[in-house]
Amino acid sequence: MIEEKVKLFKALGNETRLRIVRYLLENERCACDFEPMVDRDQTTISRHLKVLTEAGILEKERDGKNVVYRIGDGNLKDTLRELGIEEIEPCC
Repeated sequence: MIEEKVKLFKALGNETRLRIVRYLLENERCACDFEPMVDRDQTTISRHLKVLTEAGILEKERDGKNVVYRIGDGNLKDTLRELGIEEIEPCC
């Protein structure tokens, strides 16, 4: 149980990943949407999305060629909002 919590907090302990989560609190998004939002290249974004998915924060679903990401759990969404993630300033 503690390993899961450590993974969760480590996943949230990065500015780029927090910005990704912030955008996903608004709406589900394709992985291709994040590049201009977080000012990182697609390879870096993919690594961050993988960390967030493995920590159980995100779920992904293939939609043709695209992969769509969303916050995996409604309760987690509420918790992230309570932590003020939505108040993080947009990157660019």
